[in-house]
This record gives sequence, structure tokens and C-alpha cells, in this order.
Amino acid sequence: MSTLAPLMRIDRSRPPGPMPSYSSAHMLLVLLTIGEAGSVGRHALSGRVGLGEGAVRTVIKWLKAGGYISIDASGCRLTPKGKRAYSELKKLIPKITVLSRTDLTVGKVQAAVLVKRRSGKVRTGIEQRDSAIMNGAAGATTYVVRDSRFEVPGSSRDAEKDFPSKAWAELREGLRPEDRDVVIVCGAAERQVALLGAISAALTLEA
Repeated sequence: MSTLAPLMRIDRSRPPGPMPSYSSAHMLLVLLTIGEAGSVGRHALSGRVGLGEGAVRTVIKWLKAGGYISIDASGCRLTPKGKRAYSELKKLIPKITVLSRTDLTVGKVQAAVLVKRRSGKVRTGIEQRDSAIMNGAAGATTYVVRDSRFEVPGSSRDAEKDFPSKAWAELREGLRPEDRDVVIVCGAAERQVALLGAISAALTLEA
């Protein structure tokens, strides 16, 4: 069983009641942040993932109870189980980059995520957009990489040609996409929300 599976399922396993202030995407953004930092304190985590300190405490408690992190005087760090989950997540989403404001999607601040070898799971792109919006983003656009071109499902066979922008060079340089990969560009008013929306959109292609 994947070590990521319990984190992926958290949205579906909630009991009835008020919607909590965190989601699977928050869990994975926290996991990524800790994995990349090595060790990080609760206050710093709160700022980096865009959650209030109360919600961050709950996420940390959940991750610690699940065996993903340990806590010491320097902050939170990944356990061996957490490192395995982090490695799985990086295989699915190896690269994330923050873009200059572009016309590729809506939103003041934009983040792009590379999802490896999931082009066959993309239908219309609406699923990714809706997931991003549910996590606070303004919107998201999904691009499938085929024959080295960025395709918009049901719309453009060569978006780079149809919608000229310097952002394509940013995407190619920052993400290094290959055929059968998926690139999702997500926009929001704030950087953390754009990142969160991009991750939540990517999770729709995990199953």
C-alpha cells in the first residue's frame, strides 16, 4: 500500500460536519515543505503553506500520529515513513514553479506543476480547475504534453503557437516536461493559494 494513500484519502474520509480548514493538498504541501527544508518550525510552516497556526497544529498532530513526522527542538522533520511518502510525491509531482503573471490562466499570482505520465487521465481539464477552485484558487488550466507540444484538451493542439507568451519558455525551463506529462497552471491572489490549488489539481490525476 502506498505511504501516500492515507493522505490522499483525507478529503473523502472526513465525517459529516463543518468543512475543516485543511485538505489533502494542505497535507501534501506541508509534507513537501518539511521534506525540502529538512526541518521547519510550526510558525514558519504556517506562513509557507497559508494555514492559520491552529490548523497547522492539527495537520502536524495528524502527520505525527500517522508516523510521517517527528518533532524536536529544531522543528518538524520527516521520519523514514515520511521520507518514503515524500519520495512518492516527488515522483508524481517532481517540479513546481511560480510564474510571472501570464495569460495562460486567471489569477494575479500563478504556479505551475508538472505531473508525470498522467496525460491519459486528463479528460477535459474541468476536474483540475474545479479542484483548484475548491481550495481557494481563482482558476486553473490543464495542458497535456504530446509530441513536445502543449495541448489544451478539446481546444488547442498547439497552445504555444495559438497563444504566444513568454510563459511557455518559463514552463519549459522550470518544469522540463516530456511527452505524456501534464502541466497545470493555477492562479490565485496569493502565492500559497496558487501552490495549493496546483497541488490539489494534480491530485485529481493520482488515482
